Amino acid sequence: MGRKRTCELPFCKGVVEGTRNKRRCDNDRNIHLHQIISKNVKKIMKYVEGCEDFTANDVNRDLFKSKLDKNEKGSMYRLFQAMVREGYLLERGKRGGLKVYACSPSAGETAEEIASEPTNPVVQAPAAPVVERRLSPEEILLGKLREFVYLKSGQWNHDDWVWLLNRPDIKEYGLSESDIGRILEEEKARFWLQRNS
Repeated sequence: MGRKRTCELPFCKGVVEGTRNKRRCDNDRNIHLHQIISKNVKKIMKYVEGCEDFTANDVNRDLFKSKLDKNEKGSMYRLFQAMVREGYLLERGKRGGLKVYACSPSAGETAEEIASEPTNPVVQAPAAPVVERRLSPEEILLGKLREFVYLKSGQWNHDDWVWLLNRPDIKEYGLSESDIGRILEEEKARFWLQRNS
């Protein structure tokens, strides 16, 4: 097990543990960043703050010269999803089959300000109340199932299926196996359509 350290995401105060190649934040089990992504979080944030909107492929092309493999791209996708959950990014539909993101107007700090912050956090009152849209339970479940399809590259076996059904964060929604299977098949079809287009 690697050494513990604080999460690279400026909006997260969790502790990161993991191996040399993969790190997971204890505050959010969905944040599982590969080394190349975790080392470049501030660089990615600076890039996205300078864009009107962007896709994961734009970031891969411009910052990483299109050298990220599918696992590292998945890691970057999870980073963006965490940023959406925290209100740092907004989703703006799709372009070329990929999600389009934009920096939230309420993401007040820039990457430079985050980089120059003192290591001892100072509690400050927010400048103005931020009204952000909370995801419905259906949207959260759909996101988890979509992430499963994405991480399995559109292919999974019976053991993967049983593991998914037994996950507590999936069970809590009370959907039947057939409903979950139907949603997965829809997301699988969408995944392959995007990949082949």
